[in-house]
Amino acid sequence: MKRSIVIAVVLAVGLVPLLAPGARAQSPVTALGRVVDGQGNPLADVQVLLDYKGHVVQKYRTKTDKNGVFTHVNVYSGPYRITLKKEGVGETSFDYNIQEIDRLQKPPDFKLLPPRAQAAPPPPGSGLAPATGAAPVDATKLAADINAAMALSREGRLDEAVAAYEAVLASAPGVPLVHYNLGATYKRKGDLPKAEAAMRRACELDPAFVDGYVGLATLLAESGKQDQAIEIVRQGTAANERSGRLQYALGVLAEGKGDAATAMQAFLKAEELEPQNVETQYHLATVALNMNDKAEAVARLERFVAAAPAGTPNLEVAKSLLAALEKK
Repeated sequence: MKRSIVIAVVLAVGLVPLLAPGARAQSPVTALGRVVDGQGNPLADVQVLLDYKGHVVQKYRTKTDKNGVFTHVNVYSGPYRITLKKEGVGETSFDYNIQEIDRLQKPPDFKLLPPRAQAAPPPPGSGLAPATGAAPVDATKLAADINAAMALSREGRLDEAVAAYEAVLASAPGVPLVHYNLGATYKRKGDLPKAEAAMRRACELDPAFVDGYVGLATLLAESGKQDQAIEIVRQGTAANERSGRLQYALGVLAEGKGDAATAMQAFLKAEELEPQNVETQYHLATVALNMNDKAEAVARLERFVAAAPAGTPNLEVAKSLLAALEKK
C-alpha cells in the first residue's frame, strides 16, 4: 500500500510593513507606527527598540499602547534597525527608514507573527525519516514530490511515476518511503527484480518501517519465494517486537507453508499485541483445526463471527465452517 502525506506549514517570526511612509527630509521627527498580529489585530505592550544607523549612535525605547500604536518624539530621521518584542508572541528585527508623517495620517502597520512552529521530525517507522547520516531534506517539497509521483501512478502513468520517484531519490536517497513506493510502482509494471530491490532498500534504511517488511514479504510470497518472505518478516519482528501486524503476517505465511506450530505461536502473539484485528481469530481457528483441536477452533470461530463487521473477509466461510463443526 502506497502512502501519501500531507505536511502543514506555519508562519515564521516576521514583520511586514503594510504601508510605507512618504519620505520627507525633516529632523527631528516623531517615530510613529502600529504593531498588529497576523489577522490585523493591534498588539498592546510590544517593546519597541529604535536603533539609529545614521551619523551618531542613538537608541530609543518605547512600547505600543492598547491600540498597538507606538510613538517616540524628537528622534533623528533616517535609517533604523527596529526590534519588536512581546512575551508570548515573539521577537523580530528589521531595517526601516523613519521619516516625519502627518499625525492625523494612519500610522504604518507592521506585523509581529509567532515564531515558526518546529514540526517534530518524522518518527522511525514512518518511512519519512532519512536514514542516519543522510543529508536533511526539505519536508514540504518532499511531500509534494511524493504526492505528485503517486498521482502519476494512480493515473496509470507508471513510467512517469518511476521517473518522478527516481528524481526524488537523486536529491533525497535516504528516504525509505520513496524507495518503497518506487518498488510498488515497479511491481505494477511487472518488473519484480527492481521492485524487490527497491523494497529491500526501504527496509535497510529504516528497520522500524513495518510497511516495508510487509510489502516486501507479500511480493516475495506472490513470487513463490515463501521461505524468503518468512525470513523478511522474521527480520521485521526482530526489529519491531511490539508489531502485531508483523506477527500476523508471519502467522499467515507459516500457515500457508503448513507450519501449524509456528503459525499458532505467531497468531497468539498477534492477538496479544493487536487484539482489535478480528481476522486473527479466524486464523487461530483454522490452525486449531489443522492441529485437530475442534474445541479451540469452535471457540475462535464464535469469537470471530461475533466481532467481525459485515464484509470482513472470510466471515461467510467462518459461519459455514462453524455450522458444520457444531453439527458434528
